[in-house]
Amino acid sequence: MNIRVDVQMDEVVKLTATVLRQLPYAANSAITRTAKEAVDAGQKEVAGDLQIRKRFILNRMKILQYSRVNNLTAIIGIDTKVQGAPLILGFLEEGGTKEPIHGGELAIPLTGEKPRPTFASSVSRGFFYSNLHFQKGKGWHRTYIIPGVGIFQRIKTLGKRAKKSLGVTADARASDSVLIYAFKPSAPLPQHLHLRKAIVDVIGARFAAIFSEEFTKEILKKAQRGA
Repeated sequence: MNIRVDVQMDEVVKLTATVLRQLPYAANSAITRTAKEAVDAGQKEVAGDLQIRKRFILNRMKILQYSRVNNLTAIIGIDTKVQGAPLILGFLEEGGTKEPIHGGELAIPLTGEKPRPTFASSVSRGFFYSNLHFQKGKGWHRTYIIPGVGIFQRIKTLGKRAKKSLGVTADARASDSVLIYAFKPSAPLPQHLHLRKAIVDVIGARFAAIFSEEFTKEILKKAQRGA
């Protein structure tokens, strides 16, 4: 028995070419969608493991380079381009040590004192080290420096209302000064984050499904246009 099959090769070639032309567009969309999900997972990892005092810290975890049809590469990471002290998120992935960038010591605000009343509080702007305007060891808000120890604030003999307004703790009632910053030569930064794992897990779990969705969309769009 003879079986004859006629294949219209021109149509097959045309269909194959159409499919291949849509691959970069589908891949571009899939990479971008996956990257956005990976960034979201990274931000959740940061928020789950750290005390976040300012939203901008989470926003530093972002897409640093978006994929394009002619360059199917997305780069996800921590944007370290910030003013002031370097961002330490990257150090918290590997662990390390924070070193002083100005002078020989770090000025570490003590929780419970005026600069940082609670652990969740950001250091108040008026008590930034640079805003205390030290001259010859004395600064604003009745502060002064003891080299090698830290920054103290004079509280004098105050009534309850005045002490409350200055954020003076109960332990400082018998003293005329409180330590508000401690000087340290460095500060250990233990590993807290697993950003790479969070990102890689999302890519491994989601990219194939997302690409399939985007590729189907591209083919259907071409079909609707009569391609």
